[in-house]
Amino acid sequence: MTIKMVFLVVIGAVILVAGTTGLKRQIRLKKAGVIGAGKVLRAKHIQKRDEENYLIQNYYELHVEYSKDGRRKAVDINSIDQYCPGDQIHLTEDADRKKKIKVSGEEREAVFSHWTLIICGILITSIPFVWNQLGEKYVSGILSALLLFSGANLIAAYFKAKFRKTEKIEAEIDDVLKWQPGTKKKWYSPAASYYPIIKYKIEGEERKMRSRYNSSTESFFKKGKKVLLYRDKGTGNLLERGARKSMLIGGGFMTVFSFAGIYSTVLLFIGG
Repeated sequence: MTIKMVFLVVIGAVILVAGTTGLKRQIRLKKAGVIGAGKVLRAKHIQKRDEENYLIQNYYELHVEYSKDGRRKAVDINSIDQYCPGDQIHLTEDADRKKKIKVSGEEREAVFSHWTLIICGILITSIPFVWNQLGEKYVSGILSALLLFSGANLIAAYFKAKFRKTEKIEAEIDDVLKWQPGTKKKWYSPAASYYPIIKYKIEGEERKMRSRYNSSTESFFKKGKKVLLYRDKGTGNLLERGARKSMLIGGGFMTVFSFAGIYSTVLLFIGG
């Protein structure tokens, strides 16, 4: 097996693992119990900066009251979004940490579904073996299927976002949080990720939230840059990305190329 083929297997395996891991987590989320509505009684903003004045901690300690089994209970929760006393929030059990409760809706939406990643991972991983055992014709079919699944997923994601009932909220980047896991040493510095802290207003009241998206490049997020948020009218959750035409265009091109690939594959089989 050549280096190129090994590289394909590794890429396919990584995508497959990402898909299966995401699917397992989705199953855990569905199994996690829904607590329901809670009321914020107290809120405290926690911030910390390092010696270089980078923001390295930014979250909110919430003391929340909720009802379960007819009894009033209270719980302390950390949230990356700002809430104020009196706010109603939706609570759910944390699928990653047993017996923990968290604010629902703090995960970002994935563009590619878990099943799409799993299927694409399997297809990519199989290419070297199919090439060696069956030949170029079948590899052409696999590549066409890969483009078709990816394109269809992008188009579906676009229309899902397009038909979701939302309202636009103007916002701006107020600060940037630096997340650097591990311990910094003289000879080694762990890779850092940068998350924008977004400032916005709801019903005239200013709020802040930490973005679900990050970059490994410090200069990627500019303080003061204007951005748009989308508030889901059904759930009240804030979304950072709406329907992007690039998803529709990219998905359309992939789908067209996949049909062209299917056509050429059929010609290869007919031609022997």
